Amino acid sequence: MDAAMFAHFQDACACLHDPRNERRAAAEQALLEFRRVGSVEQCVAVLQQAGDEAVQFQASPLASAAMLALREMVLGRWATLGRPRQQATLHFLLQLALAQASQPGPLMRAQVHATAAAIIKRGWLENAGEEQAAALHAIHAQSTQPGTAEARRAGLELLTAVVEEFSPVTASVMGLSWEVHEQSRESLEAGYLHSLMLHGLSCAREAAPAAISGTDGGVCVAAMKLLIAVFGWSFSRVGGSGVWRVLEAGRPAAEAAHLRPPASWRDALLAPDCWAWLAQLAHAQCQQEYAQRRRHDASLSSLAAAVQRLVEQLSGLSGDVFGPADAAAGRAELGLPPQASLRQQHLQTLLQMLLPWVTPPAAAVQAAAHAATSSDHSGAQERLQSACLSLLSAAAAHRAAGFEAASAALGLASSGGLLALLSELTSAVLSPPSAGLFEGEEEVLLEMWVELVTDPYKGHLGSSPAAIQAAAAVFSAVTAQGLQQAAASALEDEDDVEGGEGLESEERLARIAVLGRASASLALPLLTGQLHGCLVQLQQSMQSGSDPSVPLEQLCWLVSLGGHVLADLAEGETPLVPLPIVQACKAAESSADGGTGGSPAGADPAQQLSAGLLAVGQHCLDHAGQAAASPRLVEVVAASLARWADTYLMPAGEGSSAALAASFGAGSPGGLQAAQLLVSLVLAALTRYPGETALHEVVCSRLLAALVRRTAVSAALVDMPAWHGLCEAVGRGDAGLLQLAEKVQRRLLQSLLLAGAGWPGDAASWAGQLLESTAAQLRQLGASEPAARAALQRADGLHLVVSLLERLRGAVRGTLPCTQPAVFQQASRLGSTVLCVCIALASVFLVASFTSAAPALATLFDACRAQPLALTLVLKLGGEVVEQHAAYLSPGDANALCGWALQLLRTYSAHNLGQLSVASSAALASEALADRYLDLRALLKLLTRLTQAEWASQAVPSDASTAGGGRRGPDAFEEAVVDVAQIVFAGLDILVPLLSLELLKFPKLCRAYFALLAHMLEVYPERMAALPAASFQTLLSTLRFGVEATGDEEVTQAVFEAAAALARFHVQAVAAGAPGLGANNTPGVDGTTPLGSLLQATLQRLIRGDSGLEALDHAAEAVLPLALADPRALQQAGDVLLASCADGAAQASAAAAFSALLAQVGSAARLDRATRRAFGKVLTRFVEDARGAVNVR
Repeated sequence: MDAAMFAHFQDACACLHDPRNERRAAAEQALLEFRRVGSVEQCVAVLQQAGDEAVQFQASPLASAAMLALREMVLGRWATLGRPRQQATLHFLLQLALAQASQPGPLMRAQVHATAAAIIKRGWLENAGEEQAAALHAIHAQSTQPGTAEARRAGLELLTAVVEEFSPVTASVMGLSWEVHEQSRESLEAGYLHSLMLHGLSCAREAAPAAISGTDGGVCVAAMKLLIAVFGWSFSRVGGSGVWRVLEAGRPAAEAAHLRPPASWRDALLAPDCWAWLAQLAHAQCQQEYAQRRRHDASLSSLAAAVQRLVEQLSGLSGDVFGPADAAAGRAELGLPPQASLRQQHLQTLLQMLLPWVTPPAAAVQAAAHAATSSDHSGAQERLQSACLSLLSAAAAHRAAGFEAASAALGLASSGGLLALLSELTSAVLSPPSAGLFEGEEEVLLEMWVELVTDPYKGHLGSSPAAIQAAAAVFSAVTAQGLQQAAASALEDEDDVEGGEGLESEERLARIAVLGRASASLALPLLTGQLHGCLVQLQQSMQSGSDPSVPLEQLCWLVSLGGHVLADLAEGETPLVPLPIVQACKAAESSADGGTGGSPAGADPAQQLSAGLLAVGQHCLDHAGQAAASPRLVEVVAASLARWADTYLMPAGEGSSAALAASFGAGSPGGLQAAQLLVSLVLAALTRYPGETALHEVVCSRLLAALVRRTAVSAALVDMPAWHGLCEAVGRGDAGLLQLAEKVQRRLLQSLLLAGAGWPGDAASWAGQLLESTAAQLRQLGASEPAARAALQRADGLHLVVSLLERLRGAVRGTLPCTQPAVFQQASRLGSTVLCVCIALASVFLVASFTSAAPALATLFDACRAQPLALTLVLKLGGEVVEQHAAYLSPGDANALCGWALQLLRTYSAHNLGQLSVASSAALASEALADRYLDLRALLKLLTRLTQAEWASQAVPSDASTAGGGRRGPDAFEEAVVDVAQIVFAGLDILVPLLSLELLKFPKLCRAYFALLAHMLEVYPERMAALPAASFQTLLSTLRFGVEATGDEEVTQAVFEAAAALARFHVQAVAAGAPGLGANNTPGVDGTTPLGSLLQATLQRLIRGDSGLEALDHAAEAVLPLALADPRALQQAGDVLLASCADGAAQASAAAAFSALLAQVGSAARLDRATRRAFGKVLTRFVEDARGAVNVR
């Protein structure tokens, strides 16, 4: 490069930091132009001149820009450079790395190493095995030759860069296909990764003694970083050890290291004294002299960080490297003496390294706290953090049994064992003044205890006495900290509380609950005593007139924790008493001595804690509406007692203990008293706390739902005065209950009607009385007078209408066969008022004249045009009636319901409801679009549920196509057979024009629409083909949107099923001489038919999109008929694919796969199962080859 060009390049680099935008933009443009037209030799010349002229090379933007340009040029022009220039460039970079090894700045060294590693990887698969080995041997020799320490360090750093480049996790963007990246990874892992690990281990072992004194020149740190990169490798799992643990996102366990190398690495990683050098470095960090030197030597901080990270990785070592798990059992069978397994020996080695960092626990935590609050650089805080992560990784790999087995070898048996030491450490971190300084460490240590006492697959592991004592100590410390935090939060401003804290609190309580269950015999009595003491403190505060905020908040925390410890949430299953609690209860039964933990002799710990929770519930009931029972306390109590009632109140089968069965079992006085208390608490919460919507939702959706979930509890409720009081309040239509939020109304009625399963007499009569007030108010509001219509436009009138509609929805959801006639009776009494149709929906059996109901329906929709919420609820109500009651319908009732649904759709269309969706689709955030979205979703649910009814597939007479049309007599809907398909297509004819691509971005609407579309295309493809051109094109555009949408498995399956059904109909119809789609499949300007464009979008999704094997399986059913429908579109898609291949080899591979695909399509004479299966295999191979050819990284 001549001097002028070099100066121009240097000026451009200097102007990159110019504060003037125009000069900086010109410099950027000049550098981009150099990357485009410059040469590799020019970049090399810039780097050489920069070094020769003694520019500050490490911080020079000139050198950095030249290095980035060199990397881009070499990788981008790889094929045209030729082998000699490629090797010359790599040789120059290796020499440059060696020459710059003594420079203090790491940035430029890292760029040189990364560029060299990228060039090695780029040519890796093109080289023979000897050349691959030679490329690494050159670096290996540099790091082992008896030269300067800087040269050895540079060689190790280069090898680290190579490992990181070949690892998929840390690989850089190179413009290569995925297949090349994967093959390179497999090649390095199979042939060289083990030797790289051995080399790093050897160099680190050799340099460790000098590293302690800081005279190794950074060789030890570089060697450990190589080991860290190797241990961070994503090892191939072929032939692995079965189940792999999947960590939940966001949990502290996700930060734990999980190292699972192959069994062939056993000798290198588990040999005796293999890690003695690492132990020496780890122990040196705790020495006072080392800490003093670290304050003045930054290199020692890098050494400490590398040691800590390596210990963390080794702590997570697990898998096949330890050998078969049953080796100890085999020795016992052979009569051989027991011998410490490799797993135990490795754990002992690791604990010997990291325990000095945290012992004694109090002193270690105090030193870390001092370092965190001052400018101390001794490394105490970093050691504590690393030790906690290492212990978490070890706990996940070895569990409590492994830690207890290591106690004797570590000489800790006399002091309570290793678990006692860990409990001291956890308590020290949680206790003042450390509390709050180490929030991350607190969560990691809590997760460590969860890993120690539970298994993600086996559940509770069964704890030894030592583990129970240790877990109880930690549980005590955690509860003490929780009480302190609750007291502090009671005095905080609510505005200072950030969102998301509730979820975090739930996760933390779940972890604490694991500890409480693991030590149930000790933890439950402790929690019972704290509950009682806090409740007494609250009562004393109320008597003395002092501020009750602190005891209230502490009681909330204890009640919530008690509920988590005792029971799990009933998420679709019947919860059982947790096994550790069952074991503690059984132990209490068989105990003849005095109790432990402050409980009476032989007292059942679960029964005692349950009684404590109920005592708090009784307190809330006695002081409902007063300061002593705040809405927050009642809400927490209701949620916890709901968990408790789902598990302990009158359970089916045998109880977990005699004490629990006697106290809360079916027929026991205690169980009846508890049920009476909970029902009274529900009524008090709904009537004594107006406006507390969160409390009302918890009470109705959780506590009341838990009470009616079991038949035994429901049977007990119906005889209770509190239950009758609640039902009478609802039946009378008390104004206070009608002011509840709409969702609360729905859940309240649903739960009340579900209790009919336990009604001993005429449940229908009771349900009729319950709905009497609702029917009466609907008759009043449904009048057609102007005053009634005007009331619907007021806020209070709208709230009342919505509340009553939500009550009806709850009644529909909760209606049982024994209560269903009552709903019919109430509907019959409403006659032809405006809301008669809503009640008719709830009853399903209504067979009154729809001719008289139609004007009322029109009045309702006309009145609700400005109130989209009420309109949407009517549509939702219709869909839920069909879903919940279709199984009970006789043919005449089914016809009545279908006729009403058709009339509903026609009225909806006649009033032009929903038309605003088209105008509003450009503004997703607008309220109008959200309202129309709810309308369309409710319509889709109604149509879908009609198709799912048993009578939907019944044969339809030839004249049924006119059913429901025109004016009919009073019995028209009973006598005529209404075609369900006609109703659905009428609905689609209304719905499809209202859809837009913006509306389809709503996930729930998208799923519902494509599920319905797939069903209708599968069952009625000929009717879809006969749609008007505009509607058909809209339908096709929605299908294309669905094909291109990724990330939703339900949508993917439904879209491809719909496309397959449509294309299959067309192909089979054309083969039979019929027109098929006819004019709806006319080719466009480019000669591609609508089905052909759908095929091209599908192939684009499969090849370019982020689709898994499931999407490929679904798409295979659609691609074959689409290709048969438009072979020309398939050929065009193949041409585009081949033109976009990354290189010649990839193009050849893709061309061969595409030829096989064309041949398979050409040989497909029929669309039978065998043909589709064979085509699916060919398509899979084609997509795999095409992805590897065009997707680059």
